[in-house]
Amino acid sequence: MIIARKSDLQGTQRDAAGPGWTSLRLLVKSDGMGFSMTETQILPGAVLTLEYKHHIEACYCLSGQGQVTELSSGAVHPIGPGVLYAPNAHDRHEVRNDGETPILLICVFSPALQGDEVHGADGSYPAD
Repeated sequence: MIIARKSDLQGTQRDAAGPGWTSLRLLVKSDGMGFSMTETQILPGAVLTLEYKHHIEACYCLSGQGQVTELSSGAVHPIGPGVLYAPNAHDRHEVRNDGETPILLICVFSPALQGDEVHGADGSYPAD
């Protein structure tokens, strides 16, 4: 049984951040589950261009408001509480928070993240 407490993970190697985002890695590769789970915040004013070339992800919004844009088609999808988005084909996408509060997401990645990754210049995480 794995028990992860947010308070125990904050301030550790699993507490990653970059320009416009924070990501607390609740489950990582070393936990042996085959996927990872994060609590991610997209900060107010952030515009993140992402393309997970080596991972697929699913993100479920708990709070906040924003949008995700599919860069290949230009399709724009609102994000808010109760909305899941999943760039399942390694889609290049943009996540935007024009609001005044963070967008809070629970994200699942496959394959699992190591736990200390940050986005590269191309918006991806490195391959394992």
